[in-house]
Amino acid sequence: MVQFNINRFGKLARWSLTNDKKYHIKSFFQNLVIFTLVFVFFTSVDVKWNQQNANYFPCSLAAIVAIGVTLILGSSFMFYSMDRKHDMQTLLMLPASNLEKYLVRYASWIILLPIQLVAFFAADLVQYVYGLVVGHEELRFVTSAVLDMLGNMWHQVPAGKHYVVVIGLALLAVWLHSVYALGATFFRTRKHNWIPTTAIILMLVMLMIWILPHTLTDPEQRGSSASDMVMNTIYVLLVVLNFWLSYRLFCRQQVIGKLVNV
Repeated sequence: MVQFNINRFGKLARWSLTNDKKYHIKSFFQNLVIFTLVFVFFTSVDVKWNQQNANYFPCSLAAIVAIGVTLILGSSFMFYSMDRKHDMQTLLMLPASNLEKYLVRYASWIILLPIQLVAFFAADLVQYVYGLVVGHEELRFVTSAVLDMLGNMWHQVPAGKHYVVVIGLALLAVWLHSVYALGATFFRTRKHNWIPTTAIILMLVMLMIWILPHTLTDPEQRGSSASDMVMNTIYVLLVVLNFWLSYRLFCRQQVIGKLVNV
């Protein structure tokens, strides 16, 4: 069988969207309710911080953290919608290649991003209308507060370090994302596989700090462009390795089996 056929992949994607429709609708309303409660609560309490529009700071922080968590942990949600007993068995029996099935399941989390953004904008509109009704003195959209926060964070970085910081954070986020993709196929549990994966990441970080304490903390040891290039290359290789291992474990997926897919 040809590993990738665009027509077959399209049919598989439509099948996946149809079966995941209830899960996506539930995800939208969950995000809408959570964002709305957070925005309405923090814009209604009396905040004593000495800064303008202080009520919108926790709203902005909550929105940025929520979207950031989705971007990093999103790959661990590949099988969240497959909560019925025979869903995995049905997927494995579909007339498609393992590569196509893996790509469809991986892409399923990407749909959560526009769903989350729509829920965020809807909740932002709700809090603005609520503020008009109750007569809040400092009234604005959370969206503008988020943009201001991101702009302030950008200006806090030295001008000559923007490229290094952006590349470094992006590679770190992609590496973490690839680790969660590996965890999603390594652990058989479809839900909450991010918990043991997070524990493994924490242990890896502690091991790196123990082995390379000076390199990680001394800016003189990690400030050269050559060392940055070496670290970036290592990150890219680790990302490729994690996704390759994730795909290989997906091919060994077992409907009934042990705790892990090995």
